[in-house]
Amino acid sequence: MYAILDIETTGGKFNEEGITEIAIHKFDGHTVVDTFISLINPEKEIQPFVVNLTGINNKMLRTAPKFHEVAKRIVEITEDTVIVAHNAQFDYRILRTEFRRLGYNYQRKTLCTVDLSKVLLPEAESYSLGKLVRSLGIPVSDRHRANGDALATIKLFKLLLAKDSKKTIIQDVIRKEAHGELSEKQLDIVQSMPNETGVFYIHNKDGDIIYLSKSTDIKKKVNQLFTKSGDRARKLTKDTVKVTYEKTGSELVALVKEHQELLKNRPKYNTIPEKKCSPIPYAYLKIPMDIWS
Repeated sequence: MYAILDIETTGGKFNEEGITEIAIHKFDGHTVVDTFISLINPEKEIQPFVVNLTGINNKMLRTAPKFHEVAKRIVEITEDTVIVAHNAQFDYRILRTEFRRLGYNYQRKTLCTVDLSKVLLPEAESYSLGKLVRSLGIPVSDRHRANGDALATIKLFKLLLAKDSKKTIIQDVIRKEAHGELSEKQLDIVQSMPNETGVFYIHNKDGDIIYLSKSTDIKKKVNQLFTKSGDRARKLTKDTVKVTYEKTGSELVALVKEHQELLKNRPKYNTIPEKKCSPIPYAYLKIPMDIWS
């Protein structure tokens, strides 16, 4: 059983977004057997660019239910299902964050239709939901609204299910409940990071710097590192004991400092730029050597 969903949010700082709309369709592989659609009062302002994108504004949400009022319904409709979404890691993170604020540990297996499409539709020019469904001749309406995008995802998922007749690929793509999620220790580390520009340093148990990077949003970048898939990323996460940072206030200053620190510390998990006469080569200014971007 699957729970195909889409979520719209307020935008804003990473892990501080609120849900403004949610659509969930419980799907048995053939038909939708249950549906939940609702606007949600996020109890915070929506970012102007999100209002322009979705058409959802603060006035529309004043009388909408708050998340704690619909939380039980979300738990019930997704119970014993695999959550399916286009960019499922985003939707799952938002849901987990909202439930965590209520003191509830919400866990479900997830399946991302982006990941599945990359395997089953390798020739696609784009894997964004809008472009992908249009290229497949799938009609879509109410784009960037929860139910419009959820219905498009259902149609896409049906097509992908038909292509994977033995369901072997889907089983490989399904992520376990905790996959891509933070442990309590990692969550504490991320929460201590600022949403600001600077350079951060990942240390191992001996205190050595094993990875460093500049970022315009340190908190977001550290979270992405902890949830990234791949053997190299998993090894880095396993070796991480502490993360420190230095705010620079300027992306250029952060870029220069990153370059200098890479040459000085030569961290195990970084790609190290060659030493040049110039403290920061022109090519490096144009294309930062960041293996995790």
